[in-house]
Amino acid sequence: MQSPAAPDQSGGAARAEARGSMDDSHPDAPPLTVILAAGEGSRLARQGDGTPKPALSLLGLSLAERTITSCMAAGIQRFLVVLGHSAEQVQAHYQGISARRQCDVEFVTAQDWKLGNGASALAAADRVGNAPFLLTMSDHLIPPSLIKRVLRARPEQGEICLAVDRDKAGILDVEDVTKVVLSDGRVVRIGKTLDEWDAADTGVFLCTRALFDALERAKAQGRHSLSDGVSELASSGQVRAIDVTGEDWIDVDTPEALQEARRRLLASVSKGREDGYVSARLNRQISTRLSARLATTGITPNQMTVLSLLVMLMGAGLLSVGQYVTGLAGGLVIQLASMLDGCDGEIARLRHLSSARGAWLDTILDRYADMAVALAVTYAFAATHPGPLPWIVGFLAAFGFVLGSYVTKEFAIRHDRPYPNDVFNRLKRRDLRILLICLGAVVGRPFEALLLAGVLCHTCVIGILIKGWARSQRRGVRQPPARDSQTGSETPPSGQTTRPSVAGT
Repeated sequence: MQSPAAPDQSGGAARAEARGSMDDSHPDAPPLTVILAAGEGSRLARQGDGTPKPALSLLGLSLAERTITSCMAAGIQRFLVVLGHSAEQVQAHYQGISARRQCDVEFVTAQDWKLGNGASALAAADRVGNAPFLLTMSDHLIPPSLIKRVLRARPEQGEICLAVDRDKAGILDVEDVTKVVLSDGRVVRIGKTLDEWDAADTGVFLCTRALFDALERAKAQGRHSLSDGVSELASSGQVRAIDVTGEDWIDVDTPEALQEARRRLLASVSKGREDGYVSARLNRQISTRLSARLATTGITPNQMTVLSLLVMLMGAGLLSVGQYVTGLAGGLVIQLASMLDGCDGEIARLRHLSSARGAWLDTILDRYADMAVALAVTYAFAATHPGPLPWIVGFLAAFGFVLGSYVTKEFAIRHDRPYPNDVFNRLKRRDLRILLICLGAVVGRPFEALLLAGVLCHTCVIGILIKGWARSQRRGVRQPPARDSQTGSETPPSGQTTRPSVAGT
């Protein structure tokens, strides 16, 4: 291990020796991202255990990993981290992120990082090449959507782009935020002490090498902050403002900011308007609290999916006994499972672990859970009500549950757009039908509740079918492929292409 002043400059998936600088001049290639992680962060950096600021944990991920994962979600895979304070610890932390996330992370040490973040940025000058690069801070939480908006900008030679936020009311620490004055889409002044200002500097830049020239000029005048270099460019109209007002970013620089970041992250994990009525008003109030604790453990989203199924099967077993007490317990257990069912997605979103495989597993196991509950309730009722009618009713209810999942996915395939989260979509969701069966168990009528849930699902499916039919008549819809009678192969109608159906997932 080298000394803290000059730690190993290769890391994780980095291959500096093979590439030289990290330049990629292809105009459509995702740019390199330079992350400034050299500062001490005196107001937050150490929480009593010697943890450097970039490595501070927030709901299961460090600040550093949240920056990396947001950039990766925007399509970026290459990173250059500027080290300074606690260089060896910070580098080791980023190397762990590189190994977990399979991204390319390299390092450079700013020897004079104590002078300011401008001096830290200058340390990257010989490593970025000639292509535009993204520049951000290790302690800023930035959503991928903001990064994508910045990446759509094309800085001209000799200029840089800065993401700015005009929503002054949404800024947590107005006294500390870097402020900018705008004119005709350009930053003309920048600094923390401006009395009159138009927007806040979000700490996200898309830069050309003009930034380093400006930082050198500022350095010659004894000015060493990043804003000093930006100010040099702003004075000659070389800083283009990218308006990202409405994006949920935050500079995590104080204990209060850390708590606010936690609050915002928890608020963001719900599906918003995609949630059903019960999830939005009841289940999320409990599941997010559980997820906040579980996210800091080693449990994975897929493990939570399986756990939710097991709890649901336990509840189904209790419901199948046919006694009031066991039925009551079973109803409460399946409602608990319904709440747990939200935790897998919440943990995935909190820890940036969402995957198509996980969503597929969740969908399939949810259908098994639905069938188990419907079968258990029907079995218990049929034990005291002989004849085929209970089984017919139970089968039709269960069939409605499956169709409820199938119909909106098929709509999305056929119409190339998701079905809106209208009243039909919300009333057919499993959060409501599980609660109905739970309430039915509480009053000793789980089978009647199952019947009501089934009728509700079929009603919603028919409503969605009618809306889809009407839309097909108005705008036309993809036709199923014709089958060649000789070869048996499917041939799409003229002007159309086939795509695999994932209906019922």
